[in-house]
This record gives sequence, structure tokens and C-alpha cells, in this order.
Amino acid sequence: MKELIKGGLLLAALWSGAALAQNADEQLLAAQMAFQQAQSQQSQADAKLKMAQDAKTLAEQRLAGAQATLDKANADLAAATAAQGSAQQALQNATRTLNQAWQRKDGGQ
Repeated sequence: MKELIKGGLLLAALWSGAALAQNADEQLLAAQMAFQQAQSQQSQADAKLKMAQDAKTLAEQRLAGAQATLDKANADLAAATAAQGSAQQALQNATRTLNQAWQRKDGGQ
């Protein structure tokens, strides 16, 4: 029984060797095609990666510009708010002074 199994294994090995010998050209062609497909996929992936990196760099540059614009707008807003507060205080003081002047004029007549 052991000899039959050994013989079967030997026959299977010889058969696969013969099949390999017959299909070596086909296997080489298939391997070359698979390599070319993998190489093409790698090139496409490389191109997508480059585009994504470039897009990220551009977005970071735009973000930095937008942040600078936002910082300036915040500074301008703070300055305008302070100026508005000062102007409002000056108007209140001028209104009080004007009202007092009218009261003196009306009281002095």
C-alpha cells in the first residue's frame, strides 16, 4: 500500500512537472501580464498620492493665508470696537455738556 501511495505521488509529481514544462511559456506570459498590471496600478497609486500631497500642500497654504486674513480681521474688529466705544463715550459727554449748556441758557434768561 505504501508503495502504491509513493508511486502515486511520484506519478503526480511527474505529471505536474510535465504540465509545468508544457505551460512554462503560458505561465511566463501570465506572470509578465500580472507584473505589468501591478506596475500600472503602482503608477496610478503613485500619481494619486502625488496629487493628494499637492492638494494638501495647497490647502495648507490657503489655510495659512485664511488664518492670516482672519487674524487681521479680528485685530481690525477689536480696533473698530474700541474706536466705537470711545466715540460713543465722547458723544455721551458732548450730549451731557450740550444739555447742561441749554439748561444754563434757559435758566439764565
